[in-house]
Order: sequence, then structure tokens, then C-alpha cells
Amino acid sequence: MNRRLRITLIAAAATVLVALAAALVLAYVMLRPERFTRTLRASARGAGLELTLTAPAHPTLWPRPGVRLQGLQLFVRGQSNPLLVADSGRIVVPWRTVLGGDAAITTLELDAPRLDLGQLQRALANLPVASGKPPDLPRIDTGITIRHGALVRDNKLLLQGIDLHTGALTPARLFTLDAQAQYATGTQGLLKLQFTPRTGADGEIVLDQLRLDMRSGKQAGAHLQGRATWSGGARLQLDLAGHMQAQAGTQYSISVQTDAPATGTMHLKIDGASGHADLHLSLPQLSAWWQGIVGPYRSGALTPPPVDGSVDADELDLGGLRIKGLKLRSGKQDAPASASSAAPPPKGSGK
Repeated sequence: MNRRLRITLIAAAATVLVALAAALVLAYVMLRPERFTRTLRASARGAGLELTLTAPAHPTLWPRPGVRLQGLQLFVRGQSNPLLVADSGRIVVPWRTVLGGDAAITTLELDAPRLDLGQLQRALANLPVASGKPPDLPRIDTGITIRHGALVRDNKLLLQGIDLHTGALTPARLFTLDAQAQYATGTQGLLKLQFTPRTGADGEIVLDQLRLDMRSGKQAGAHLQGRATWSGGARLQLDLAGHMQAQAGTQYSISVQTDAPATGTMHLKIDGASGHADLHLSLPQLSAWWQGIVGPYRSGALTPPPVDGSVDADELDLGGLRIKGLKLRSGKQDAPASASSAAPPPKGSGK
């Protein structure tokens, strides 16, 4: 009986192993990784990008079914330096895809990606702009997961240790983004963003239930909530309010509103016990000024930022420099900026 039992158990185990092996082979065949790489390449080309892999994609089944990508590189069309480089990536798919369903994607995962900010700006500049036409609501049918990423510009490290996760971006569904990273200085930063997107009556993109939480280091951070509307180009309308906290623990109230949506002019107001700011900013002009400061083709003397308004601060901490009694005025009808005194950090502060 013992011998017969052993033979029966061995036969049953062999049957299970053969069935499992057959199921694995069938699943590999039905996944067909080339379907997903074709989809990714087509999506990249639609955005003016080119996707390359150093090795053919291959299917995986553990811990979830998917397709493994090796040596992923993303290029802006016409550029030799990559926009994005990742050691590996993974497309996670639902089981219905394994069982013969459509080529649906649940999540796109990237391991140790390196994003070049300069190439990203070139990619955005190459996107077609339809003047006067409302933008289309973008969609992310899958979640995106990034582990141990880095952000660079001209080979200079800006952020490292980036961990990011998003949900799907679809109309009338809450979108969430959670990210953390470390600045080149070693300071840890956190970001949480959520909103519910929809298309407005005139075709504009409306972000309802908008909430933004940011933190830098142990104390500094900001919380804003409200609503945003984008009608294309610089036609952005914001209505946000909340609070912020400086590294020293000082609390401020903050509001961000749009003065003139057609020109992208923003009104930023900050109030606290030790300082006040009331500023009007033109986002297109501010972006152009910033590119002149940090861009690869910067030249000439440093010019003031295109900001109108006033700043009054008892003390402003800029790392190794502390400015006391700061008063700034900018604008045709404002008084000229007054002198301010700079004082070194107190002894024992480590500055």
C-alpha cells in the first residue's frame, strides 16, 4: 500500500507540474510582449519622442503578470542625448490580458530612471500649440510607479532618490500623486497632489477638489487647496488658499489667484506675524526670465525677475545668508526698493 501510495502521489505531482508548465507556456505566448512595446512606441511618437530598448521585452508572471523592459531610453526627436534613461521597467497587466483579452496596462513601473530637465523642456517646446483651441484632457489609463529616480540638468544633479506613484488620470475620477525625493543638498522633500479632472462647458480643463501638500526638510512646507481651470496656452485660472511654514516654524497664510487668465498674470499674497508679500507675476515672463538664468544660452548681466508688488520681511533666511529688515517695492507706481541689512548667522547655528 505504501508503494502504491507513493506512486500515486508522484504521478499526481507530475501531473500538476506538467499542467503548471503548460499554463506558463500558454501565458507567455498569450502575453505577446511585442504588443505592448508597439503601443509604447506609438504613444511616444505621438508626443514627438522615440523609445528604444537595449534588449527585447520578455513576459513575467510573478508576482503579477507583465512585460519586462531592459535598457529603456526615451529621446526627443532629433536629439542625441536621451530625455529619460531607465535600467529596467515593467508593464503590469490584468489577468484578463493573459487569458486572451485586449492589451490593457494596469501600471507602468520604472527602476532607477534618470530624467534630463533640459531635454524635457525641449520636448515640451516641440509640442504643437493650437491657438484659441481648448486643450484635450490628457489621460493616464494606468498608474505610474518610479523607484530610485534622479532629475538632472546638463549632468548636474537636482534631485535624487525619487519615489513616485500615481493613479489613473481619467475624467470625473480622483487623481492622486505621491512623491518624495532628496535635494542635492541632502534635504528631503515630499509632495502630495490630488484633484478631480473634467471638461468644462467651453472645452476647458477643470481641476476640482485640488489639493497640494509640499514639505521640505523637517519644518518647512505648504498646504493649498481650491480649483484650477486651463483653457490652453497661458490661459490659466487659479483660486487657491492655504498656509505655509518656514524652516524656523513661522506660520503664514497664502493665497494664489489669477488676475488676468488670458495673460497668465497671477496674484500671490502671503501674510504672517514676521512678514508680508503682495506680488503680481506674469507666468510667461517669469518662465522666460528663469530660462535666461539657468538655461544653457544665458548671457549678460543678471536682471530682476518680472514681478510687481511689495515684500516686507523682518528676517529672510537664505541658508548661509540672513537678511534683516527687508523691504522691496517693484512696479511703476511703487516706491523704489529700500536698503536692507544683511547679518551673518548667529554663532552655533552651523551656517
